[in-house]
Amino acid sequence: MTAWFARVGLPLAEEERAAIGEMLHVVLPDAPIAITALASWQEAAVFVRAAAHDSAWWDDEEEERELLWARAAEERTEAALLELVTSATCGLDVELRDAAHAAMAAAGVADTSIAGEAVAMALLAAHQHALAEIAGAGTGHRFVRKYALYKGGRWPVGYHSARFVIF
Repeated sequence: MTAWFARVGLPLAEEERAAIGEMLHVVLPDAPIAITALASWQEAAVFVRAAAHDSAWWDDEEEERELLWARAAEERTEAALLELVTSATCGLDVELRDAAHAAMAAAGVADTSIAGEAVAMALLAAHQHALAEIAGAGTGHRFVRKYALYKGGRWPVGYHSARFVIF
């Protein structure tokens, strides 16, 4: 059983900080990036709203997803590739939703509107991870590393204004 969202709000462990640094070095090797750990679901909601108008991170991830898709599609049909990615994440939406709501309840948060965003982003990370594995991208790939943060109980909320935000 994965500890989805079980570490949100807790201080970052040194291993987590190192993993984030390694992931960011792959994506932005020459850019100094601050790592900001959020302490509450409310802070996460504020960040998600603020970053909604900055699509640079999303655009970069989408470009990488397209490259992985093209690589994976060289060896299989589009339908077979879609089936592989879909089967890798089948049923995960319910598990993630339940975990997000449980984490919010444990934090005493009654407004669960941000849970939908957390679940959607985790599902996207699961799809990206599956695609990276299918394409043979390796364990150091940014999507593999990002998914590992989710599986470790975190929510890598994203990059905005020269800082990577994790909850």
